[in-house]
Amino acid sequence: MTEEIEKRLLYLARDSEAYESSAMLEAAKEIKRLRDKCNKQAMILRRLTPENHSDTLFISGVLGKRDQNNMPEKLMVVPAYGADFAYIYEYNGKTTGQEW
Repeated sequence: MTEEIEKRLLYLARDSEAYESSAMLEAAKEIKRLRDKCNKQAMILRRLTPENHSDTLFISGVLGKRDQNNMPEKLMVVPAYGADFAYIYEYNGKTTGQEW
């Protein structure tokens, strides 16, 4: 009888650990979702009041064909809110990224 009780307790303990692990995973996913949403909303607010954020650049247009990553050949960038000119940045064939 004792062995049966021990087996049931062990099963309940494992089930409890799995539940806690699952709950922690769900909480981590929710935190990531909320962080992403907050970052998007912060960017929207920066774009709604650009006169208050002088360090924000604006992509005002794209020129040319797009490559396999959907990136255009050229970007038109406005350096500040209300500027009446734009810089044109051209793709030079080099791609950089994080090294894994």
